[in-house]
This record gives sequence, structure tokens and C-alpha cells, in this order.
Amino acid sequence: MRQEQIYRIIDVNLDRVSEGLRVIEDGVRFILNDSQLAHRARQMRHSLIKMREKIPELGPEGLLKYRDSRKDVGASFKEEKRKNVRELIRANFKRVEEAERSLEEFSKLLDVPSLEMKFKEIRFQTYTLEKETEIAFAKTIPDLSLYVIADSNLLGKEFEEKIRKVISGGATVIQVREKASSTLSFLNRAIKMRKIIGKRALFIVNDRVDIAVASGADGVHLGQEDLPIAFARKIMGEDKIIGISTHSIEQAQKAEKEGADYVAVGPIFSTQTKPNSGPPKGVEIISEVKRKVNIPVVAIGGINRENVGEVIRAGADGVAVISAVFKEKDVGSATCQLYEKIQEARRKKIEQDAIHSDQEC
Repeated sequence: MRQEQIYRIIDVNLDRVSEGLRVIEDGVRFILNDSQLAHRARQMRHSLIKMREKIPELGPEGLLKYRDSRKDVGASFKEEKRKNVRELIRANFKRVEEAERSLEEFSKLLDVPSLEMKFKEIRFQTYTLEKETEIAFAKTIPDLSLYVIADSNLLGKEFEEKIRKVISGGATVIQVREKASSTLSFLNRAIKMRKIIGKRALFIVNDRVDIAVASGADGVHLGQEDLPIAFARKIMGEDKIIGISTHSIEQAQKAEKEGADYVAVGPIFSTQTKPNSGPPKGVEIISEVKRKVNIPVVAIGGINRENVGEVIRAGADGVAVISAVFKEKDVGSATCQLYEKIQEARRKKIEQDAIHSDQEC
């Protein structure tokens, strides 16, 4: 391989890294409003500019004299469309990391020992920045710990009072579900619930994107046979939350790729609320899905005070319940007890994870 070809490869990959870091910088700065992450992306980008000066025998034109965009066969390559900002940022991290690896490898062919190590250092800095950016994006999703589904069949005439008690009991998300009502009836109930809930909990509408938009809900929850995520996102916008019901690892991964903000996985245990939801999956699927996706995972199906601890210890970010609250005589007390069980299990899981981490060290 001629020296000129190596310089051309380094030039194009330096541009890829710089361009990708700029996209990441803008994303964490203007979408996440995180000045610290933006500053680190900027510093990495500027350090790459200085790297050009360390390559020997390039003369005043530097790498530019080896650039020939017209003959670059890669100029015609098409890139995939991005579903949302988070997917865009992830794609640019992958682009940056791949380019950094190429820089590291091809710099070995140049007689500049420090160059390879510097590119490697920047690559590992990118891995750390990627992880912290994922964590920052996860924090933009409100608390999904106790996700209460308000089914009209269980609410009865006292639904407004019950919703108030559920909120007071610690529910962090309330979803309204109407399977048999007319559109007008569903909308009226959703509007009333929006007023009752206010900003004290996240308000989600089941299935119906139109009802979610019309009632001013915080988001919508869709099933596998409902409106595809891409169309729901166009209607609702980037600032609304879209959750998806999933029953397998593959469905969860597909939902994340298409832009879901969280997935509900289940049924974990046997449930009478949705008898056609299939056989119980057990808590094992929670851990498996958590290993495969980077968005929050809400467990659903047959969860109650007796088994909620097991579900949280398996890694669920939250639990969705119906009967465990609305089939109880005192819905406020039932909600409160569930919330306390979730927090207790979460504290124990943190302690166990810390012990396990110490043992590995």
C-alpha cells in the first residue's frame, strides 16, 4: 500500500470522527441540555484537529492534498433513515467508533508511534461518552416504577375518586384503557383523567393515538397490531412518549430500533385481566430483555404484592398492574403497599449488585 493511500484513509476517517462528534455534541447540548457531555464531545473533536499536525512530511497543505472526493466510491453510499433523536445519536457513536478503529489500525503503518496510542485513547473516551449519553437519555423518561392501568371494566362509577387515590398512593404512571367504549366516551374519560392527574404522574392512553393527542396525554401505549411506531411518532411528535407491548426479546429489540421509549414485557405470570395474552413468560424474560435493549422495561401480567419483589430483582424498571390495585377494596392503600414493595426490592437489588461488584473486583 502506498503512503498516499494511507494518508487518504486517515483523512476521510478523521473527517468521519469529527463530523460524528459534532452531531453528538449538538444532540447532547440542545436535546439533553447537558453542557458537560457537550463540552467533552467538543474537546475530543478539537483534539482530533491537533492530531493532523502530528502526521509527518505532509507540508503546508496537510492531508488535503490527498483528498479526492470525486473519485471516492463511498460518496454514493446511502445511509439508513433515523426514527428519532436517540437513534440518530446512537448511529453517530457507531460511526465515530468504527472510524476511530480504522484510524488506529492504519496509523500503525506510519512511523509515528504516539499516533496509534492517541487514536486508541480517543476511541476509549468515545465508549465512555456513549455510555454516559445513554444514561442521560434514559433519565429523560419519567419514573415508570408503578404503572397503573385504569381499565373501565374495573373503575365503575367512582373512577375519579379511585384515580385520585391511586395518585396519592404513589402511582408514577396511569394509563387509561377503553376496549368497548365509543370514541366520544373514551375521549371524555381521557380528558377528565388528564385534569385529575395533572403533572403528578405520567398520563398514557392505550392504543388510541388520536385520543392521546386530543386529551393532551403524555404519551400512548401501543400493541403489536396497533398503529406502527413511525406513524404514531409523526402524529404525536418527538416530545411524547410511545410504549410498546412485547412478548419476546425479538419484539423488544424491534420496538427499540423503531423508536419506542419503553417496552412492556409479559405476561410475566398468569393473568385473568387479559386471558388471550399467552402463557406466562416468568421473570427470566425480564433479565433477558434488559441485556438486549437500552430502553426501560416494564413488566406486566399477574404482578401483585407477593411477587413484585421478584420482578424488580430480575431487573424491571417498573411494573404494570391492574387487578392488584382495582380489585382491592381500598385502591389507595393497595397502590401505596405496592409502591413500598417496589422501593424495598430496588434497595435490596442495589445492595446485592454492589456486593457482587466487590466480589468481582
